[in-house]
Amino acid sequence: MELNFDGDFIRQAVAILLSANQLVAYWLAGNKNNLGWLLGVLGGIPWIAFIVVWDVWGLAPLVIGLQVIYIRNLMRWWRESHSAEPVLDAPVVVAPAKVGAPSAS
Repeated sequence: MELNFDGDFIRQAVAILLSANQLVAYWLAGNKNNLGWLLGVLGGIPWIAFIVVWDVWGLAPLVIGLQVIYIRNLMRWWRESHSAEPVLDAPVVVAPAKVGAPSAS
């Protein structure tokens, strides 16, 4: 069996590596780690190069849409994580329970 590292093999390998990066970014973002959103934003740059170099323009709307989502969520989560005080719910007051012998009714 001969390994042929032609253009198609390289294209597939690059696509797999870029996809793995995006999956890791989503995983981190799902864990509320801002690094996930940042990794997703930065991961869009090689995707754009991939689209241009290999003429895969059908991926362009997806990559552009993902970049908009990544940037929006990165800015939103960044603001929330750097706010002065987290928003807390008001404490709930519970009425004391009546303790005593059961009444015969």
